[in-house]
Amino acid sequence: MKKISVILTMLAFGFCSQQALAQGKYVHANNIPVTVLGTTLKNPWVGGFNAPIFSEIDMNGDGRKDLFVFEKDGNRISTFINQGTPNTVDYVYAPEYAKKFPVSMHDWVLLKDFDCDGKEDIFTYSYSGGMTVYRNDYSVASGLKFNMAYNLVYSKYGPVTANLYVAAVNLPALVDVDYDGDLDVLTFPVSGSFVEYHENKGVELFGKCDTLVFQLNQACFGNFGLSGLANTGILNAGCRMGEPQAPVIDLDNLSTMHSGSCMISFDIDGDYDRDIMNGDILGNNMLMLYNGGDSTLANMNVQDDNFPSYDTPVNLITFPSPYYLDVNNDGNKDLLTAPCISGSAENYNNVLYYINTTDNNSNIFNYQQNRLFVEDMVEVGAGANVTFTDIDSDGLKDLIVGNYGYFRPIPPFESGLSYYRNTGTATNPAFELQTIDYGNFFSLALTGLDPSFGDIDSDGDQDLFLGNTDGTIIWYTNTAGAGNTPVYTITQPELLANTGSPIDVGQFSSPQMVDVNRDGKLDLIIGERTGTINYYENTGTPFAPQFTLATTQFGGLNVNTSLTIYGYSNPCLYDSAGTYQLLVGSISGYMYQYNNIDGNLNGTFTLVDSMYYGIHEPDRSTVDVADLNGDGINEIAVGNNAGGIALYKWDTSSEVSEIIGTTFGFNIYPNPASEIITVKFDSQLLKSRNIEIIDLLGNIISELTTENNVAVIDTRNLSQGVYLCRVVENDNVITRKFIVK
Repeated sequence: MKKISVILTMLAFGFCSQQALAQGKYVHANNIPVTVLGTTLKNPWVGGFNAPIFSEIDMNGDGRKDLFVFEKDGNRISTFINQGTPNTVDYVYAPEYAKKFPVSMHDWVLLKDFDCDGKEDIFTYSYSGGMTVYRNDYSVASGLKFNMAYNLVYSKYGPVTANLYVAAVNLPALVDVDYDGDLDVLTFPVSGSFVEYHENKGVELFGKCDTLVFQLNQACFGNFGLSGLANTGILNAGCRMGEPQAPVIDLDNLSTMHSGSCMISFDIDGDYDRDIMNGDILGNNMLMLYNGGDSTLANMNVQDDNFPSYDTPVNLITFPSPYYLDVNNDGNKDLLTAPCISGSAENYNNVLYYINTTDNNSNIFNYQQNRLFVEDMVEVGAGANVTFTDIDSDGLKDLIVGNYGYFRPIPPFESGLSYYRNTGTATNPAFELQTIDYGNFFSLALTGLDPSFGDIDSDGDQDLFLGNTDGTIIWYTNTAGAGNTPVYTITQPELLANTGSPIDVGQFSSPQMVDVNRDGKLDLIIGERTGTINYYENTGTPFAPQFTLATTQFGGLNVNTSLTIYGYSNPCLYDSAGTYQLLVGSISGYMYQYNNIDGNLNGTFTLVDSMYYGIHEPDRSTVDVADLNGDGINEIAVGNNAGGIALYKWDTSSEVSEIIGTTFGFNIYPNPASEIITVKFDSQLLKSRNIEIIDLLGNIISELTTENNVAVIDTRNLSQGVYLCRVVENDNVITRKFIVK
């Protein structure tokens, strides 16, 4: 049990022990309810939103548009099924559909139908500075399924053909600009001041709209530019109208060039041409540009840079991005606005909802609220640090969530502890929010509060250690006594080691009080930004602790992969049937599992799994475990940097893994590898199989298709670390890990 006091007798008989797992797997515990201010949250364990991108797609084939959300903070996918209740926002979290999407998507994802089959396809950022496209090949037999259509989308820039440029921090508008039936692209070039119109020539060249063949039609679409000082337009920019050449406007008038614009394009006023709505990194406002031209030659001649000025204007810190979709099942597309960037933007009241009160031809938007979807989930702003403890001494594990902080216009972020009291029973847990500032720690003016509870002075109540971003730990003594409402009194503003110096692990200290050496005293292990774990042995007494540094490389582990600068280790050491197991959250969103700990505290632990049960909650996962329903098997809470939590429970009724029901298997050797790996399939049948090599951040490093039973893959260009080999055969998917040494 992470961050809970564990003495030797409790380890043998108490809440932290866990029996060996029966056959099954961990699944989302969406049925464990959470109540806030008397309202039961509809989708509590989604995982939070900081910079969500919203798209419509029918995922289950029922004819209704469901909701796909791509969270830029961590490249995380959330999927929701539309229940279809008329005039109601009615989505249910359905994480099982998220695994249907490619794991390699990053930076941004938009779903648009490019091949005119009525099914939304995937457009996502390519590291080459453009777009990758996956085709939606949904069928009744296979369900939702995507296949790569274009690894990189190209466009003809005059005599030169090059990648159609889209920046990682921008969002293009994917829309049929000229109303010829195929999908065109509006995007900002490298300069970031003008909009390029890339016309899809599929219909003109091939007579059909299932092909992406682009040509730069206009380098200054709409005859306007962005000011470079604010999210406002400079109209009548002096463009060479209807020509692909650069505009003739004096660029000095546009001040500073920049990237950071997220736009959509639709016909807001029903005059059969495309208008533009734009959010920008230089403002908190929404810019609406009205097209006074036509579908052949756009001319933005009217703007509303405080849109909608006729209602409550968008005011969202920082860099709002617009989305145009029907969220309330009335047939009219509404307006959503959310940050297009994380870290320096609003992270709690951050999804603005404007209902379309007219129709899709006149589009009048009326402000409704600023926490759409977010209000239905456990959300703590940014950086959820989870721990279970029994605050009210009723024998049930409550949930305490520290955070990096709630965004504030004037720094620093406001960091505190949210207290979700377990109001259920020993077999049916239920949580109710008591406060988002448990202990009044907002007043500390710190960030990254990471709590650990334990009876450090053996007086029968739970004391508190608080990690934070500066790498130190604050010690609070609970002076209330056993069974009473905790009263925390600061004992050491910076926890001291036996040397008299403050314990300081650098940055992002993540403490856990636990009896590491099983001597009846709580020791201290501390995760940190570098990805290692520090172990301080309690060399004092059960009543007067003294912490002596044993090692800064506990277990010889480091969850910093070769592909990241930092690891952000978050330790959870717990007892399983009398033996210690260690789970470590990491920047990748995966959890690392280690054993071979007891009797080996000065040695190297054994890495059992670098993707514990396939749980992936990017990025910067934090983890704690507790048996919430009394079945002898721990539930797992996983926090992430977007400020939300995913809760998992053990399920013996589900398939063990994706391998169940497949018609093939394969092995990888040698593993670890240095120069090559050989992928050998069990089946002797010659079938077409797609093989992807994927890093732990979800990036596809290489990809090939083979019809042979043996494939040899060169690994000499791969950095040392852990990789995934993902094989797709028809509708079956198997993923295995291998190591490059």
